[in-house]
Amino acid sequence: MRNEAKSGVAATARAFATYSLVPYLGIIFCPGAVFVGTVGVVKSYRANQTGGRSTCFASMMVGLVVLAAQSFLWWILYKVPIWARGF
Repeated sequence: MRNEAKSGVAATARAFATYSLVPYLGIIFCPGAVFVGTVGVVKSYRANQTGGRSTCFASMMVGLVVLAAQSFLWWILYKVPIWARGF
């Protein structure tokens, strides 16, 4: 039963990380990838098992990187009209 719970957390973290890759809309899923990935890593260390740890850690890192990229894209989206008025 414990391995099923671990793989469930890892699968959820991976799903959040995958959905976060959608341009602009993916920013909704980035915090979920970071949060669920962190929960999975913490649970794997507390249970002293490595099952799903790397997947959760990778999902957490992908969530952080994509969150930075998505934030930059949203910033550009709001700045383009201001820049266009300057011309």
